[in-house]
Amino acid sequence: MFFVFLFSPLTQANTIFNSDEIRTRFEAMDCMIAPRYTSEVESYIKRNLAYNGSNAKKIMARASVYFPIYERYLKEHDLPQDLKFLSIVESALNPNAVSPVGATGLWQFMSETGRSYCLTIDKTVDERYCPYNSTEAAMQYLAKQFQRFGSWEMALASYNCGPGTINNAMKRARSNNYWTISKYLPRETRNFVPAFLGAAYVGNFYHLHDIEPDYPSLDMQVTDAQKVFERLDFNTIAAITGLPIEVISELNPAYKKDFIPENTEGYDVILPRRVSSAMAEYLEARRPDSPRKIEMPPMPELVDTSIYKPEELYFQSVYVVAEGDKIGELAEVFNIAPYNLKVWNKLTTYQLKKGQELTIWFPNELHHFLPKEERIAVVPIAWPVNTTVVENVPEEVLERDNLPVPGEMPTTVSFVKSSPANAQALKVVTAPPAAISAPTRNGNKARKITAPLKDIKVTLPKIKGKATPAAPKKVPVAPKRAPEPNGHGMI
Repeated sequence: MFFVFLFSPLTQANTIFNSDEIRTRFEAMDCMIAPRYTSEVESYIKRNLAYNGSNAKKIMARASVYFPIYERYLKEHDLPQDLKFLSIVESALNPNAVSPVGATGLWQFMSETGRSYCLTIDKTVDERYCPYNSTEAAMQYLAKQFQRFGSWEMALASYNCGPGTINNAMKRARSNNYWTISKYLPRETRNFVPAFLGAAYVGNFYHLHDIEPDYPSLDMQVTDAQKVFERLDFNTIAAITGLPIEVISELNPAYKKDFIPENTEGYDVILPRRVSSAMAEYLEARRPDSPRKIEMPPMPELVDTSIYKPEELYFQSVYVVAEGDKIGELAEVFNIAPYNLKVWNKLTTYQLKKGQELTIWFPNELHHFLPKEERIAVVPIAWPVNTTVVENVPEEVLERDNLPVPGEMPTTVSFVKSSPANAQALKVVTAPPAAISAPTRNGNKARKITAPLKDIKVTLPKIKGKATPAAPKKVPVAPKRAPEPNGHGMI
Protein backbone atom coordinates (compact mmCIF):
# COMPACT_ATOMS: atom_id res chain seq x y z
CA MET A 1 0.00 0.00 0.00
CA PHE A 2 2.84 2.42 0.83
CA PHE A 3 4.50 1.73 -2.54
CA VAL A 4 1.31 2.34 -4.51
CA PHE A 5 0.57 5.53 -2.61
CA LEU A 6 4.07 6.96 -2.77
CA PHE A 7 4.62 6.51 -6.49
CA SER A 8 1.14 7.28 -7.81
CA PRO A 9 0.73 10.42 -9.93
CA LEU A 10 0.32 13.63 -7.94
CA THR A 11 -2.64 15.79 -8.82
CA GLN A 12 -3.67 18.68 -6.58
CA ALA A 13 -5.60 21.00 -8.84
CA ASN A 14 -7.85 22.38 -6.10
CA THR A 15 -5.26 22.61 -3.29
CA ILE A 16 -2.82 25.47 -2.73
CA PHE A 17 0.38 24.86 -0.76
CA ASN A 18 2.85 27.28 0.75
CA SER A 19 6.03 25.20 0.57
CA ASP A 20 8.11 27.73 2.52
CA GLU A 21 5.59 27.75 5.35
CA ILE A 22 5.45 23.95 5.43
CA ARG A 23 9.24 23.67 5.40
CA THR A 24 9.69 26.16 8.26
CA ARG A 25 7.11 24.39 10.37
CA PHE A 26 8.51 20.96 9.48
CA GLU A 27 12.11 21.82 10.39
CA ALA A 28 11.00 23.10 13.80
CA MET A 29 8.93 19.94 14.46
CA ASP A 30 9.70 18.02 17.63
CA CYS A 31 10.24 14.44 16.42
CA MET A 32 12.10 11.29 17.44
CA ILE A 33 14.01 11.63 14.13
CA ALA A 34 15.71 14.91 13.31
CA PRO A 35 13.55 16.47 10.56
CA ARG A 36 15.26 16.62 7.18
CA TYR A 37 13.21 18.32 4.49
CA THR A 38 13.62 16.55 1.17
CA SER A 39 11.61 16.38 -2.04
CA GLU A 40 10.29 12.97 -0.92
CA VAL A 41 9.08 14.47 2.39
CA GLU A 42 7.38 17.33 0.59
CA SER A 43 5.76 14.94 -1.87
CA TYR A 44 4.35 12.77 0.91
CA ILE A 45 2.95 15.78 2.79
CA LYS A 46 1.32 17.26 -0.29
CA ARG A 47 -0.23 13.95 -1.34
CA ASN A 48 -1.98 13.73 2.03
CA LEU A 49 -3.09 17.36 1.95
CA ALA A 50 -4.23 17.34 -1.69
CA TYR A 51 -7.91 17.69 -2.61
CA ASN A 52 -8.57 19.83 0.47
CA GLY A 53 -6.96 17.22 2.69
CA SER A 54 -9.44 14.44 1.88
CA ASN A 55 -6.88 11.74 2.62
CA ALA A 56 -5.65 13.42 5.80
CA LYS A 57 -9.24 13.81 7.03
CA LYS A 58 -9.80 10.06 6.80
CA ILE A 59 -6.46 9.24 8.42
CA MET A 60 -6.89 11.61 11.35
CA ALA A 61 -10.45 10.43 11.95
CA ARG A 62 -9.12 6.87 12.22
CA ALA A 63 -6.34 8.13 14.48
CA SER A 64 -8.94 8.87 17.16
CA VAL A 65 -9.67 5.12 17.24
CA TYR A 66 -6.16 3.66 17.00
CA PHE A 67 -3.74 6.23 18.45
CA PRO A 68 -5.14 5.73 21.99
CA ILE A 69 -4.35 2.01 21.64
CA TYR A 70 -0.88 2.72 20.24
CA GLU A 71 -0.07 5.15 23.05
CA ARG A 72 -0.81 2.47 25.62
CA TYR A 73 1.56 -0.07 24.05
CA LEU A 74 4.27 2.50 23.34
CA LYS A 75 4.22 3.49 26.99
CA GLU A 76 4.35 -0.14 28.14
CA HIS A 77 7.39 -0.80 25.91
CA ASP A 78 9.02 2.56 26.75
CA LEU A 79 9.17 3.53 23.07
CA PRO A 80 8.84 6.99 21.49
CA GLN A 81 5.24 8.09 21.05
CA ASP A 82 6.06 9.31 17.54
CA LEU A 83 6.21 5.68 16.40
CA LYS A 84 2.42 5.76 16.08
CA PHE A 85 2.91 7.70 12.84
CA LEU A 86 4.53 4.63 11.29
CA SER A 87 1.12 3.01 10.99
CA ILE A 88 -0.01 5.94 8.84
CA VAL A 89 2.79 5.14 6.38
CA GLU A 90 2.06 1.43 6.43
CA SER A 91 -1.72 1.30 6.18
CA ALA A 92 -3.20 4.83 6.36
CA LEU A 93 -4.67 3.51 9.65
CA ASN A 94 -6.94 1.10 7.82
CA PRO A 95 -7.07 -2.19 9.80
CA ASN A 96 -8.29 -4.05 6.71
CA ALA A 97 -5.45 -2.89 4.46
CA VAL A 98 -3.78 -5.60 2.36
CA SER A 99 -0.78 -4.86 0.17
CA PRO A 100 -0.25 -6.43 -3.29
CA VAL A 101 2.22 -8.91 -1.75
CA GLY A 102 -0.02 -9.88 1.17
CA ALA A 103 1.17 -7.62 4.01
CA THR A 104 -1.90 -7.14 6.16
CA GLY A 105 -3.45 -4.94 8.83
CA LEU A 106 -2.59 -1.67 10.52
CA TRP A 107 1.08 -2.63 10.78
CA GLN A 108 1.29 -4.56 7.50
CA PHE A 109 2.70 -7.87 8.72
CA MET A 110 3.51 -10.65 6.31
CA SER A 111 2.06 -13.95 7.52
CA GLU A 112 5.41 -15.60 8.34
CA THR A 113 6.62 -12.65 10.38
CA GLY A 114 3.25 -12.29 12.08
CA ARG A 115 3.36 -15.91 13.23
CA SER A 116 6.92 -15.45 14.49
CA TYR A 117 5.57 -12.71 16.76
CA CYS A 118 2.79 -14.97 18.10
CA LEU A 119 -0.06 -13.71 15.93
CA THR A 120 -2.63 -16.38 15.11
CA ILE A 121 -3.28 -16.67 11.38
CA ASP A 122 -5.65 -19.41 10.22
CA LYS A 123 -8.95 -19.92 8.40
CA THR A 124 -11.07 -18.28 11.13
CA VAL A 125 -8.68 -15.83 12.84
CA ASP A 126 -6.06 -13.42 11.53
CA GLU A 127 -4.65 -11.35 14.37
CA ARG A 128 -2.73 -9.14 11.95
CA TYR A 129 -6.08 -7.35 11.69
CA CYS A 130 -6.42 -7.00 15.48
CA PRO A 131 -5.52 -3.45 16.61
CA TYR A 132 -4.36 -4.70 20.01
CA ASN A 133 -2.35 -7.83 19.18
CA SER A 134 -0.80 -6.50 15.99
CA THR A 135 0.33 -3.38 17.84
CA GLU A 136 1.98 -5.50 20.52
CA ALA A 137 3.82 -7.44 17.81
CA ALA A 138 4.90 -4.22 16.05
CA MET A 139 6.27 -2.80 19.30
CA GLN A 140 8.32 -5.95 19.89
CA TYR A 141 9.67 -5.85 16.35
CA LEU A 142 10.60 -2.18 16.49
CA ALA A 143 12.25 -2.48 19.91
CA LYS A 144 14.33 -5.40 18.62
CA GLN A 145 15.49 -3.49 15.53
CA PHE A 146 16.39 -0.38 17.53
CA GLN A 147 18.41 -2.51 19.91
CA ARG A 148 20.16 -4.04 16.91
CA PHE A 149 20.99 -0.82 15.01
CA GLY A 150 20.93 1.86 17.70
CA SER A 151 19.15 4.27 15.35
CA TRP A 152 15.48 4.90 14.76
CA GLU A 153 16.09 5.74 11.12
CA MET A 154 17.69 2.32 10.65
CA ALA A 155 15.01 0.57 12.72
CA LEU A 156 12.25 2.09 10.59
CA ALA A 157 14.03 1.19 7.36
CA SER A 158 14.49 -2.40 8.55
CA TYR A 159 10.77 -2.52 9.30
CA ASN A 160 10.22 -2.08 5.58
CA CYS A 161 12.97 -4.16 3.99
CA GLY A 162 14.32 -6.33 6.80
CA PRO A 163 17.58 -6.16 8.78
CA GLY A 164 19.42 -8.34 6.27
CA THR A 165 19.01 -5.72 3.55
CA ILE A 166 20.11 -2.99 5.99
CA ASN A 167 23.25 -4.93 6.91
CA ASN A 168 24.17 -5.37 3.24
CA ALA A 169 23.69 -1.66 2.60
CA MET A 170 25.85 -0.80 5.61
CA LYS A 171 28.64 -3.00 4.28
CA ARG A 172 28.48 -1.45 0.83
CA ALA A 173 28.42 2.11 2.17
CA ARG A 174 30.87 1.38 5.00
CA SER A 175 28.63 3.42 7.24
CA ASN A 176 25.90 2.98 9.82
CA ASN A 177 24.23 6.31 9.00
CA TYR A 178 20.84 5.90 7.35
CA TRP A 179 21.16 8.90 5.05
CA THR A 180 24.55 7.65 3.87
CA ILE A 181 23.44 4.09 3.18
CA SER A 182 20.02 4.99 1.74
CA LYS A 183 21.27 5.03 -1.86
CA TYR A 184 22.10 1.32 -1.47
CA LEU A 185 18.59 0.46 -0.29
CA PRO A 186 15.60 -0.57 -2.43
CA ARG A 187 13.70 2.35 -3.90
CA GLU A 188 10.72 1.96 -1.56
CA THR A 189 12.92 1.80 1.53
CA ARG A 190 14.86 4.90 0.45
CA ASN A 191 11.59 6.79 0.69
CA PHE A 192 10.30 5.09 3.82
CA VAL A 193 11.91 7.32 6.45
CA PRO A 194 11.01 10.51 4.51
CA ALA A 195 7.44 9.20 4.35
CA PHE A 196 7.49 8.66 8.12
CA LEU A 197 8.61 12.26 8.63
CA GLY A 198 5.87 13.42 6.28
CA ALA A 199 3.29 11.41 8.23
CA ALA A 200 4.56 12.97 11.47
CA TYR A 201 4.04 16.42 9.94
CA VAL A 202 0.49 15.59 8.89
CA GLY A 203 -0.30 14.12 12.32
CA ASN A 204 1.05 17.17 14.12
CA PHE A 205 -0.10 20.01 11.88
CA TYR A 206 -3.18 18.90 9.93
CA HIS A 207 -5.27 21.45 11.83
CA LEU A 208 -3.19 24.29 10.35
CA HIS A 209 -4.35 23.23 6.89
CA ASP A 210 -8.06 23.65 7.73
CA ILE A 211 -8.55 19.90 8.03
CA GLU A 212 -11.42 18.91 10.33
CA PRO A 213 -11.75 15.11 10.62
CA ASP A 214 -15.18 13.54 10.87
CA TYR A 215 -14.49 11.64 14.08
CA PRO A 216 -16.32 8.36 14.78
CA SER A 217 -18.48 7.81 17.84
CA LEU A 218 -17.06 7.61 21.36
CA ASP A 219 -17.98 3.92 21.35
CA MET A 220 -15.24 3.51 18.75
CA GLN A 221 -12.75 5.81 20.47
CA VAL A 222 -12.78 4.40 24.02
CA THR A 223 -12.44 0.62 23.94
CA ASP A 224 -10.98 -2.28 25.88
CA ALA A 225 -10.12 -5.90 25.13
CA GLN A 226 -11.19 -8.91 27.20
CA LYS A 227 -10.08 -12.52 26.90
CA VAL A 228 -12.63 -15.03 25.61
CA PHE A 229 -11.86 -18.76 25.91
CA GLU A 230 -15.05 -20.40 24.64
CA ARG A 231 -16.63 -19.94 21.24
CA LEU A 232 -18.67 -16.75 21.20
CA ASP A 233 -20.87 -15.67 18.29
CA PHE A 234 -21.19 -12.02 17.37
CA ASN A 235 -24.97 -12.39 17.77
CA THR A 236 -24.44 -13.36 21.41
CA ILE A 237 -22.06 -10.46 21.98
CA ALA A 238 -24.64 -8.12 20.46
CA ALA A 239 -27.37 -9.41 22.78
CA ILE A 240 -25.13 -9.11 25.86
CA THR A 241 -23.86 -5.62 25.12
CA GLY A 242 -26.73 -4.00 23.26
CA LEU A 243 -24.43 -3.17 20.33
CA PRO A 244 -25.27 -3.60 16.66
CA ILE A 245 -23.42 -6.49 15.04
CA GLU A 246 -21.90 -4.04 12.56
CA VAL A 247 -20.14 -2.21 15.40
CA ILE A 248 -18.83 -5.48 16.87
CA SER A 249 -17.51 -6.52 13.46
CA GLU A 250 -15.80 -3.18 12.91
CA LEU A 251 -14.09 -3.33 16.29
CA ASN A 252 -13.04 -6.97 15.80
CA PRO A 253 -11.72 -7.35 12.23
CA ALA A 254 -9.48 -10.28 13.21
CA TYR A 255 -12.42 -12.72 13.12
CA LYS A 256 -13.37 -13.80 9.61
CA LYS A 257 -16.69 -15.55 10.26
CA ASP A 258 -18.59 -13.45 12.82
CA PHE A 259 -17.60 -15.58 15.78
CA ILE A 260 -14.68 -15.93 18.15
CA PRO A 261 -13.48 -19.54 18.17
CA GLU A 262 -12.62 -21.55 21.26
CA ASN A 263 -9.01 -21.25 22.39
CA THR A 264 -7.29 -22.35 25.60
CA GLU A 265 -5.07 -19.26 25.58
CA GLY A 266 -7.99 -16.98 24.81
CA TYR A 267 -8.76 -14.49 22.07
CA ASP A 268 -9.45 -10.81 22.59
CA VAL A 269 -12.91 -9.33 22.10
CA ILE A 270 -12.73 -5.56 21.66
CA LEU A 271 -15.72 -3.56 22.88
CA PRO A 272 -16.62 -0.02 23.95
CA ARG A 273 -15.53 0.40 27.54
CA ARG A 274 -19.02 1.34 28.68
CA VAL A 275 -20.27 -2.21 27.91
CA SER A 276 -17.25 -4.06 29.33
CA SER A 277 -19.09 -4.73 32.60
CA ALA A 278 -21.84 -6.61 30.75
CA MET A 279 -19.35 -8.84 28.96
CA ALA A 280 -17.37 -9.44 32.16
CA GLU A 281 -20.55 -10.46 34.02
CA TYR A 282 -21.56 -12.86 31.27
CA LEU A 283 -18.13 -14.49 31.09
CA GLU A 284 -17.85 -14.79 34.87
CA ALA A 285 -21.31 -16.31 35.19
CA ARG A 286 -20.45 -18.95 32.58
CA ARG A 287 -17.28 -20.07 34.30
CA PRO A 288 -17.69 -23.64 35.57
CA ASP A 289 -15.61 -22.78 38.64
CA SER A 290 -17.51 -19.59 39.41
CA PRO A 291 -17.98 -19.24 43.20
CA ARG A 292 -21.63 -18.32 42.72
CA LYS A 293 -24.18 -20.26 40.74
CA ILE A 294 -26.29 -17.69 38.98
CA GLU A 295 -29.26 -18.45 36.83
CA MET A 296 -28.63 -16.95 33.45
CA PRO A 297 -31.27 -14.41 32.47
CA PRO A 298 -32.92 -14.73 29.07
CA MET A 299 -30.82 -13.31 26.29
CA PRO A 300 -31.98 -9.80 25.34
CA GLU A 301 -33.24 -9.14 21.85
CA LEU A 302 -30.71 -7.85 19.35
CA VAL A 303 -30.66 -4.08 19.25
CA ASP A 304 -32.37 -2.39 16.35
CA THR A 305 -29.58 -0.62 14.47
CA SER A 306 -31.91 2.30 13.75
CA ILE A 307 -32.25 3.13 17.46
CA TYR A 308 -28.53 2.82 18.22
CA LYS A 309 -27.43 6.43 18.79
CA PRO A 310 -24.01 6.37 20.45
CA GLU A 311 -23.82 10.18 20.57
CA GLU A 312 -26.62 10.09 23.17
CA LEU A 313 -24.82 7.61 25.43
CA TYR A 314 -22.19 10.02 26.80
CA PHE A 315 -22.09 13.29 28.69
CA GLN A 316 -19.44 15.96 29.15
CA SER A 317 -17.46 17.16 32.14
CA VAL A 318 -15.00 20.03 32.13
CA TYR A 319 -11.72 19.86 34.00
CA VAL A 320 -9.73 23.02 34.72
CA VAL A 321 -5.97 22.52 34.54
CA ALA A 322 -3.97 23.26 37.69
CA GLU A 323 -0.36 24.35 38.02
CA GLY A 324 1.95 21.45 37.21
CA ASP A 325 -0.67 19.23 35.57
CA LYS A 326 0.66 17.07 32.76
CA ILE A 327 -1.55 15.58 30.09
CA GLY A 328 -0.17 12.07 30.56
CA GLU A 329 -0.90 12.14 34.29
CA LEU A 330 -4.39 13.53 33.77
CA ALA A 331 -5.09 10.89 31.15
CA GLU A 332 -4.04 8.22 33.64
CA VAL A 333 -6.33 9.69 36.29
CA PHE A 334 -9.28 9.67 33.90
CA ASN A 335 -8.26 6.26 32.52
CA ILE A 336 -8.11 7.43 28.93
CA ALA A 337 -5.28 8.05 26.49
CA PRO A 338 -3.59 11.44 26.11
CA TYR A 339 -4.74 11.37 22.50
CA ASN A 340 -8.36 11.22 23.67
CA LEU A 341 -7.84 14.52 25.47
CA LYS A 342 -6.10 15.95 22.44
CA VAL A 343 -8.95 15.07 20.07
CA TRP A 344 -11.80 15.99 22.41
CA ASN A 345 -10.28 19.42 23.07
CA LYS A 346 -8.76 20.13 19.65
CA LEU A 347 -5.37 20.50 21.29
CA THR A 348 -2.46 21.33 19.02
CA THR A 349 0.13 20.25 21.57
CA TYR A 350 0.40 17.98 24.60
CA GLN A 351 1.50 20.96 26.73
CA LEU A 352 -1.13 22.29 29.14
CA LYS A 353 -1.58 25.72 30.71
CA LYS A 354 -2.95 26.56 34.14
CA GLY A 355 -6.62 27.48 33.92
CA GLN A 356 -7.11 25.70 30.59
CA GLU A 357 -10.46 23.90 30.41
CA LEU A 358 -10.47 20.29 29.20
CA THR A 359 -13.64 18.57 28.05
CA ILE A 360 -13.86 14.93 29.12
CA TRP A 361 -16.55 12.49 28.04
CA PHE A 362 -18.12 9.85 30.28
CA PRO A 363 -20.81 7.23 29.59
CA ASN A 364 -24.26 8.05 30.95
CA GLU A 365 -24.24 4.61 32.52
CA LEU A 366 -22.34 1.36 32.42
CA HIS A 367 -24.20 -1.36 30.55
CA HIS A 368 -24.88 -4.54 32.55
CA PHE A 369 -25.97 -8.04 31.61
CA LEU A 370 -27.15 -9.41 34.97
CA PRO A 371 -30.01 -7.94 37.01
CA LYS A 372 -28.78 -5.67 39.79
CA GLU A 373 -29.58 -8.13 42.59
CA GLU A 374 -27.59 -10.89 40.85
CA ARG A 375 -24.55 -8.96 39.74
CA ILE A 376 -21.25 -10.46 40.68
CA ALA A 377 -18.14 -8.59 41.62
CA VAL A 378 -15.53 -8.52 38.88
CA VAL A 379 -12.31 -6.62 38.48
CA PRO A 380 -13.47 -3.32 36.98
CA ILE A 381 -12.01 -1.32 34.14
CA ALA A 382 -11.84 2.04 35.86
CA TRP A 383 -13.75 5.10 34.79
CA PRO A 384 -13.08 8.27 36.72
CA VAL A 385 -15.52 9.25 39.42
CA ASN A 386 -17.74 12.16 38.51
CA THR A 387 -18.59 13.95 41.77
CA THR A 388 -21.28 16.34 42.84
CA VAL A 389 -21.20 18.37 46.07
CA VAL A 390 -23.93 20.31 47.83
CA GLU A 391 -23.40 23.83 49.14
CA ASN A 392 -22.81 24.26 52.89
CA VAL A 393 -22.74 20.51 53.55
CA PRO A 394 -19.44 19.46 55.20
CA GLU A 395 -19.55 15.92 53.88
CA GLU A 396 -21.73 14.58 51.09
CA VAL A 397 -22.07 10.87 50.28
CA LEU A 398 -23.38 10.20 46.79
CA GLU A 399 -24.57 7.00 45.14
CA ARG A 400 -22.93 6.45 41.73
CA ASP A 401 -22.99 3.66 39.16
CA ASN A 402 -19.37 4.18 38.26
CA LEU A 403 -15.93 2.74 38.92
CA PRO A 404 -12.98 4.06 40.92
CA VAL A 405 -10.13 6.33 39.98
CA PRO A 406 -6.55 6.01 41.20
CA GLY A 407 -5.93 7.30 44.73
CA GLU A 408 -3.73 10.21 43.72
CA MET A 409 -5.57 13.02 41.97
CA PRO A 410 -4.27 16.51 41.18
CA THR A 411 -5.33 19.52 43.23
CA THR A 412 -7.40 21.68 40.92
CA VAL A 413 -10.82 23.02 40.04
CA SER A 414 -13.29 20.90 38.12
CA PHE A 415 -16.61 21.52 36.40
CA VAL A 416 -18.89 18.53 36.37
CA LYS A 417 -22.23 17.89 34.71
CA SER A 418 -24.30 15.21 36.42
CA SER A 419 -27.88 14.00 36.59
CA PRO A 420 -29.94 11.86 38.98
CA ALA A 421 -30.05 9.13 36.34
CA ASN A 422 -26.37 8.52 36.92
CA ALA A 423 -26.66 8.19 40.70
CA GLN A 424 -26.23 4.55 41.73
CA ALA A 425 -23.93 2.04 43.41
CA LEU A 426 -20.61 3.79 44.15
CA LYS A 427 -20.05 5.89 47.27
CA VAL A 428 -17.99 9.02 46.78
CA VAL A 429 -17.09 11.16 49.80
CA THR A 430 -15.92 14.73 49.26
CA ALA A 431 -14.06 16.62 51.96
CA PRO A 432 -13.43 19.36 52.94
CA PRO A 433 -16.65 21.31 52.19
CA ALA A 434 -16.78 23.02 48.82
CA ALA A 435 -18.57 26.04 47.49
CA ILE A 436 -20.35 25.54 44.20
CA SER A 437 -22.14 27.28 41.40
CA ALA A 438 -24.93 25.46 39.62
CA PRO A 439 -25.97 26.80 36.22
CA THR A 440 -28.52 24.67 34.41
CA ARG A 441 -28.15 23.30 30.88
CA ASN A 442 -30.45 20.72 29.31
CA GLY A 443 -31.79 19.85 32.73
CA ASN A 444 -28.37 18.91 34.11
CA LYS A 445 -26.48 20.96 36.67
CA ALA A 446 -22.92 21.93 35.90
CA ARG A 447 -21.17 22.22 39.25
CA LYS A 448 -17.91 23.94 40.07
CA ILE A 449 -15.88 22.12 42.70
CA THR A 450 -13.31 24.16 44.60
CA ALA A 451 -12.32 21.35 46.96
CA PRO A 452 -8.99 19.68 46.09
CA LEU A 453 -9.70 16.62 43.96
CA LYS A 454 -6.96 14.78 45.82
CA ASP A 455 -9.25 14.83 48.89
CA ILE A 456 -11.94 12.83 47.13
CA LYS A 457 -12.17 9.40 48.69
CA VAL A 458 -13.67 6.41 46.94
CA THR A 459 -15.15 3.33 48.61
CA LEU A 460 -16.18 0.19 46.77
CA PRO A 461 -17.45 -3.29 47.59
CA LYS A 462 -14.68 -5.84 47.90
CA ILE A 463 -13.47 -7.25 44.62
CA LYS A 464 -14.02 -11.00 44.43
CA GLY A 465 -11.99 -12.02 41.41
CA LYS A 466 -11.18 -11.63 37.78
CA ALA A 467 -13.80 -11.92 35.11
CA THR A 468 -11.80 -14.52 33.19
CA PRO A 469 -8.84 -16.74 33.97
CA ALA A 470 -5.53 -15.12 33.29
CA ALA A 471 -4.19 -16.18 29.92
CA PRO A 472 -0.54 -17.20 29.65
CA LYS A 473 1.56 -14.26 28.49
CA LYS A 474 2.71 -14.68 24.92
CA VAL A 475 6.44 -14.83 24.56
CA PRO A 476 7.83 -14.38 21.05
CA VAL A 477 9.55 -17.52 19.84
CA ALA A 478 12.10 -17.28 17.08
CA PRO A 479 11.08 -19.41 14.10
CA LYS A 480 13.35 -22.06 12.72
CA ARG A 481 13.71 -20.03 9.54
CA ALA A 482 13.70 -16.36 10.40
CA PRO A 483 11.83 -14.15 7.92
CA GLU A 484 13.75 -11.01 8.82
CA PRO A 485 16.14 -10.84 5.87
CA ASN A 486 13.16 -10.21 3.59
CA GLY A 487 11.55 -7.72 5.92
CA HIS A 488 8.03 -7.86 7.21
CA GLY A 489 6.55 -5.03 5.21
CA MET A 490 5.69 -5.30 1.55
CA ILE A 491 8.99 -6.28 -0.05
